Amino acid sequence: MPNYKTAKLVKNRDHFKCEMCDKLKMAKVYEYQSISYVRDYIPHHYKKLCADCIYKTAYGTKLWKKKKKEGALDEM
Repeated sequence: MPNYKTAKLVKNRDHFKCEMCDKLKMAKVYEYQSISYVRDYIPHHYKKLCADCIYKTAYGTKLWKKKKKEGALDEM
């Protein structure tokens, strides 16, 4: 993931509804668009995601808690 900037931190703290899990959160807001490997297909652009959802989609189910503790996406 470090080669591709598909996820970025939008706001440090905000009250919003996550587009993936549909929960109201008071946390960091992330923006995410996955990479399209298929020609003529534009994937959905998520504009408001919570930290749990963004780390699960970016790093998978095994490493997401470790990467969240490190704050891997906060520096982007």
